[in-house]
Amino acid sequence: MKYFISYTLKDKEITKEFLEFVVKLYSKKDSVYIDLLNNDSSNKQKRVIHELDSSDIFVLIESKSVYKSKWVQIEIQRAKLGNKKFKIIKLEEIIKIQNNQKTYKFKTTLS
Repeated sequence: MKYFISYTLKDKEITKEFLEFVVKLYSKKDSVYIDLLNNDSSNKQKRVIHELDSSDIFVLIESKSVYKSKWVQIEIQRAKLGNKKFKIIKLEEIIKIQNNQKTYKFKTTLS
């Protein structure tokens, strides 16, 4: 399966480090595309569309500002037109998972 992750950087919690964590959540067996991390193309917008069109699952990181993003709106509409499977995950849910893993790693290093 190939995942296309949609998000906005307008929310301060969504950083490069955060997105790298999201890749770890989804990439155990599958391919993950995140624009900020994977787009090294000269025509960035064309690459985003190509990656979205070739994905199997559209994952929206739902945050305060996500629905205000013009690009996210374009991605949502294109995913719907392409009959992509939709998965919405709340920003807070990912942060909880991330914090739990940091706590676990911290505890294991103290043992």
